[in-house]
Amino acid sequence: MSSRGSIAFFLAMLAFFGSARADQPPARRAAVKAIVHTAAVTRRIAHVPSVATVAHVAAKAPVPAKLAHAAVAGHAAPTKHPTGKLAEKPSNERHDKAAAPGALCVRAIGRAETGTAAWYGGTYIGRRTSSGSTLDTTHLTAAHRTLPLNSLARVTNLGNGRSVIVRVTDRGPISTTLLIDMSPRAADELQMKHAGLVPVRVEPVVEVAATSK
Repeated sequence: MSSRGSIAFFLAMLAFFGSARADQPPARRAAVKAIVHTAAVTRRIAHVPSVATVAHVAAKAPVPAKLAHAAVAGHAAPTKHPTGKLAEKPSNERHDKAAAPGALCVRAIGRAETGTAAWYGGTYIGRRTSSGSTLDTTHLTAAHRTLPLNSLARVTNLGNGRSVIVRVTDRGPISTTLLIDMSPRAADELQMKHAGLVPVRVEPVVEVAATSK
């Protein structure tokens, strides 16, 4: 029986007993009072939403699984970007950086040489080299006796392991005890300016495509 049906039933019973004489027996009067009290309670209960109704309303707006999981775990729910997408948290993972713009990919060719390297600058800056270019402090160049002019070479400082790719633009060194002369910029890359003379390995190389092995 529904809550409305129950209310109608108790009201009818109340009207029936209320019409009885005032001198009705005490037991009957107690029964009437009990029915009146039950009817009042029933009317109050009729205005309270049932558990099933509350559950039905909650079912219409379920909590998203991710938000519910975050609440259970004790973490704040992920915030949304103004575009509607979930904001991504900064990642702690480290990634390898791409090669710097202008870096050369090379492959060694020919025979490597080992010897002593020096660097030259000073009064030579601004002078024309054997290749026709001018020695300066910004380009990675070197002087070698036999490597073809305008060819590339990888020079490695054997004292600290640093390497640099240089273009051979000049002939030298003058001293036969030296294998190669480095430009000021190339000497900076090898960190050899303070020492002046360092042991090196010189490898002739050619430029290759970045995807080549």
